[in-house]
Amino acid sequence: MKIIFTGRHVEVSESLKRYAEERLNKMSTYVDDIIDIHTTMSVEKHRHKANVALKSRTGVFVASAVTDDMYQSLSQAIDKLETQVHKKQGQRRTLQAAPRELEPAIGQ
Repeated sequence: MKIIFTGRHVEVSESLKRYAEERLNKMSTYVDDIIDIHTTMSVEKHRHKANVALKSRTGVFVASAVTDDMYQSLSQAIDKLETQVHKKQGQRRTLQAAPRELEPAIGQ
């Protein structure tokens, strides 16, 4: 799993990278075959924005959050990402557990 950090109008510190890596490494227990995770952090006036895009074999998940603190923005974005992943897993399990029956063709 490759994690890419991008800072727009902000320098991404080592402690911020470590915090994000710790939280994002836990995602590998939920998602199989994570290809890469792209994290973009930007600062505009007093708004700290964090975007996280996770690309895996099953799909792409994207989440973002804006707060007054970069750690809080990153945390909220990762929480949103986890919610998306859990929702997708639930849909997959539901479809696998109860396959649909084919409807008979008209006229038979």
